[in-house]
Amino acid sequence: MRSVSILALAVGAGAFAPTTITRPSTALAVHRPRVAAPNTQLKAAKKANRLRPKKKMPSDINRKPPPYDVEPQYYEGRPDEYVVESEGSDDFDKNAHIAKVLADLEAQADYDNTDAAEEEKIMASVKYPDPAVAFVAMAK
Repeated sequence: MRSVSILALAVGAGAFAPTTITRPSTALAVHRPRVAAPNTQLKAAKKANRLRPKKKMPSDINRKPPPYDVEPQYYEGRPDEYVVESEGSDDFDKNAHIAKVLADLEAQADYDNTDAAEEEKIMASVKYPDPAVAFVAMAK
């Protein structure tokens, strides 16, 4: 039997004859985007999970939570939060108290706390610099 190469069979069958390639008229959309290569940018959560420190030691893997009190502010023998110093009297008149406070405020508004002679003494002791000297000092 004579050995014939595959190329000779293909040439004889007209395999190298020019053919027209037909393409479909509709676009073929992919169901999902292709998987990104490992060197592309990761989303933040994926990168954080990939780069987080891993538990490799058995003492880390089997670690129990520390024994602590869930509400440390409530302990045995703590002082009272609110202490009533004294009970109010039944003869307290709210309206009279408000009137007294308002009268005190009005009397305080009429009180003048300024002393003209003292203010002039203070203003005389303040030394204002020469404007040229002040300008040079501010420019530095």
